[in-house]
Amino acid sequence: MEASRRTSSESPAIGGSDEANKQGPKRCGACNKRVGLTGFNCRCGSMFCGVHRYSDKHDCPFDYHAAGQEAIAKANPVVKAEKLDKI
Repeated sequence: MEASRRTSSESPAIGGSDEANKQGPKRCGACNKRVGLTGFNCRCGSMFCGVHRYSDKHDCPFDYHAAGQEAIAKANPVVKAEKLDKI
């Protein structure tokens, strides 16, 4: 019976909650302020407060120009017509 008690205490649900507690509160990547539910996720992968949410305020390394060019290139493929025979 002791073996069954040990396996029930080592269930994945209990281990998952310990990992969540180790992570701690969500904080701004620039000023380390606690943001909680009001944090803004950036494309660079960090979370920021209301003051640092814009890319120019937190020196974002994400290349918005290249991402925009890729989006336009995917949305507008090159269309090449078939050549016509000369008469």
